[in-house]
Amino acid sequence: MTAALDLSRHYRYLLPLPEPGTAVVLPPFVVAMHAHLNARYADAAWPLGPLTANPSAYRRVIYWRNCPAVFADELRLASWTMINGRLRPTFLRARGARLRSRLSAAQIHETISAWIRLANWLEAHGIRRLADCTTSVLHSYGQHLLSCHTNRNHTHKTLGAVTRLWAFDQLCARPAGIGRPPWDERGADDYLPAATITGGENETEPLAEQTIGPLLIWAMRMIDDLAEDILAAWVETQRLTEVARTTTGTPHGKAALEAFLAPLLAAGSPLPASRIRGEVCLAATYLSGITGASRAQIDKLNQREGLAAVAAQRPGPCPLDVPITGRIAGLPWRQALDFAETPVLMRHLGTAAFIVCAYLTGMRTGEVLGMRTGCCPDPEPVTDKNADRNNADGNAGRHLIRTHEYKNAIDERAFSCAS
Repeated sequence: MTAALDLSRHYRYLLPLPEPGTAVVLPPFVVAMHAHLNARYADAAWPLGPLTANPSAYRRVIYWRNCPAVFADELRLASWTMINGRLRPTFLRARGARLRSRLSAAQIHETISAWIRLANWLEAHGIRRLADCTTSVLHSYGQHLLSCHTNRNHTHKTLGAVTRLWAFDQLCARPAGIGRPPWDERGADDYLPAATITGGENETEPLAEQTIGPLLIWAMRMIDDLAEDILAAWVETQRLTEVARTTTGTPHGKAALEAFLAPLLAAGSPLPASRIRGEVCLAATYLSGITGASRAQIDKLNQREGLAAVAAQRPGPCPLDVPITGRIAGLPWRQALDFAETPVLMRHLGTAAFIVCAYLTGMRTGEVLGMRTGCCPDPEPVTDKNADRNNADGNAGRHLIRTHEYKNAIDERAFSCAS
């Protein structure tokens, strides 16, 4: 059971000492959709997923096996304090815009990883406590980074991470006493490689018109012309799957199964089949859904008639009883939709919708994936009050898409909402 902490009795920047069962991410910072990922303080792995709702963000994890054992307790406490605490405003004001009070999940992972690299360097140099990591030792570490790294931005981030360790150590319930980094007082230029000319943030070449043009056209066609069929097939597939999951064996179901398969077996026709991990198998779920027979009844008939072997030799389709309304070049785009292909078609439909939304709006991946049902309501009817928000010809205004922003986003407390 996860231990709870009463934060109301403690100073707003000084957190109490966590217990082994204390949650890694305390309730004020847990995103509800990822609350189940939360770990305990004593666990060997700390998932950072509970800190972010960004659907495109990688679910990063801190693995304490990578940290030298002699520094594990000290860095755990500093890390927990950073995850659940924040830097003092006075500390931030003295450093301008160089530091933020709280970091995103991705930045927390990057920062703690930098702390672990520092701990490994300290252990290799015979230092086994953060209290022995003095300003002069950190000067040597800064020189080490300068000699090993050629990327100025990466080195600057590493130096900033060490500064943050010193800052949060002072906010820990049991400070380790690490020294102040010399670059925090004198500036970081002496520890940074020479500046190099780099491109902007978006260096990836855009897709050629010859590629994006047909891709966008067919993505839109899939949504406009084929989505209705795919969604209907998906609903029917889910219905048949639920029938197969909940049905019980009855004489009627057994009779319906035999009546369906007997003509196919007698004529040597293909049997409904699907692929599971690359192997052709009898489509038992489909058969159960359309006949009402239980899985046990299908298994018994399979043992008696060798249905699985027949299906592997003569695999057949699993057509769904849904109308085909979509057209390509004036003809139906499918004779029938198949039970086994609906998951793939749904994935293609989702991909088509993503392409259209991302390309035509310019939204980032997380912003597209963060859209929910109802995010694009119909415009308001034209009235005297909202006439200025509508087109000059009196038609309703444009549709507005509403979603969540994650990059550089902050909440009402000025805390990071990014990934």
